[in-house]
Amino acid sequence: MWSKTFDPRNDVGGIEEDVSSFGAASLLVGAVVLLTCFGLLTLFSIGVGQSNPFHYPSRQLVFTVVGAAGAVVAARLPIRFWRAVLPGLFLSTVILLLMARLVGPRINGAHRWLVFGPVSFQPSEMAKLTAVVWLAAWMSHHRRNAGEALRGFFIPMVGLGILCLLVLIGPDFGTTALIGATGLFVLFLAGTKVIFLLGTLLAGLLVLGVLVWHDPVRISRVTSFMEPEKYQDNEAYQLINSLHAFMEGGATGRGIGQSLQKFSYLPEAHTDFIYAIIAEETGVIGSLVVLTLFGVIFGCGMMISWRSRDPFARLMGYGITLMISLQAVINIAVVTGSAPTKGLPLPFVSHGGSSIVFMLTMVGLLVRIACGNAEVQRDWRSRRQRTWSA
Repeated sequence: MWSKTFDPRNDVGGIEEDVSSFGAASLLVGAVVLLTCFGLLTLFSIGVGQSNPFHYPSRQLVFTVVGAAGAVVAARLPIRFWRAVLPGLFLSTVILLLMARLVGPRINGAHRWLVFGPVSFQPSEMAKLTAVVWLAAWMSHHRRNAGEALRGFFIPMVGLGILCLLVLIGPDFGTTALIGATGLFVLFLAGTKVIFLLGTLLAGLLVLGVLVWHDPVRISRVTSFMEPEKYQDNEAYQLINSLHAFMEGGATGRGIGQSLQKFSYLPEAHTDFIYAIIAEETGVIGSLVVLTLFGVIFGCGMMISWRSRDPFARLMGYGITLMISLQAVINIAVVTGSAPTKGLPLPFVSHGGSSIVFMLTMVGLLVRIACGNAEVQRDWRSRRQRTWSA
């Protein structure tokens, strides 16, 4: 029997994992806080010269406080809580999506919102979280059968397909594509056979292509994306003005509050095209800072997930990180003319209550996963110390 007392300093690997998990979580939270502050500052800047300059930033601040509270709660709840509430979460999401389509108000040609007095709610934001939790729960429970067609592909795809279909009938093509793409990535990381995923991807692209072809609004977005100069007075109006904002910003920008495109040239300046205002006012420097912060979020989220020894937490972390990162990539691609117009806000930056609340809640989940990683290491070292002291 060992009489030597265990010295934690000898367990370099465990300490390094503790440090890396907490360090990644700290960097993640710091990047999110900076992006959120960047968004509030830009919304205030957009209000300069408007009749009510505090309308957007004040509303966003309220939603940010709610989202921060959600993040704190998510960071304190045990990971197993999400597996336990999954049936209720999934059913609630389905009901809310159906209600939005059937009784929700028609805004900009779509039924995506539910209105409760002065507050509007977009159930598709909830569907993002639900999809990730569903896939993580199922695939972690059946990880030994990930290569099977039934349990490793068809059953998890049924749940993902239900959510995507209900979001699609909104109609909301952008969010549908985001949830679907993130889901396929999670299944790939969980061990689902690539041939199944490639077939699903091709089928999904075919269906979306047919739906876009038969939708005059969506097909006009594609044609205007391919020839923006030809449609600069109508369908490509926002894109052309977004590109002008980037050109006007130059290297250092026009200065905070000095944007010209915000004066009705970009009707969605506070939501989908807020990155263009950032580029106009802060230039290439500010644009690169935003890109760097999203890169930090992606790197930290993937590290936290990879460090997790809990299969459910690991897959959920991957899904959350990919959901946030893909949405940012799609939004920036649209604003810079690299992709057809989609109605996806820039995470943590764009104005939108449902978006900021659920995005911050998902960040809280990543922090919880990081804390769980450290707790596992401490428990392991404690057991080892008792063994060595025996």
